[in-house]
Amino acid sequence: MNQRKLRSLQSRLGRLARNNCVNYSAGNCLLTRCGKCVVEIETDRLPGNVCPYFMKFVLPADSKLMGEYLDYFPRGYPLKKKKQNLKLCERCGEPFEKRSNAAKYCPTCRSLNKRDKARARKQKQRANVTQ
Repeated sequence: MNQRKLRSLQSRLGRLARNNCVNYSAGNCLLTRCGKCVVEIETDRLPGNVCPYFMKFVLPADSKLMGEYLDYFPRGYPLKKKKQNLKLCERCGEPFEKRSNAAKYCPTCRSLNKRDKARARKQKQRANVTQ
């Protein structure tokens, strides 16, 4: 995510905490040790400081903002909604949203698998021509 979107997300989260959070006083969160309601989003996508009150009671008021914010959290985070059509890719093991019952691969691996099969098919065709 680019820095402009990241700063926009952080400012909207800060505004939401400032206007709606009961534990936000004089620029600081009263529940967390470092005094911030909202996590500082880093490039490694790991949350560092999250106020439990903010996450459970304030953030759900803006569902779009909550969805954008939770995209930065690890896969098993409790508040992160689980997608219904998730399946593990047979090639890389990552979860992906399947679009049909026959889907086996995530979009990245699907293109790699298609390329590998085309290569094998062409090699077999070339081997049969020379005999």
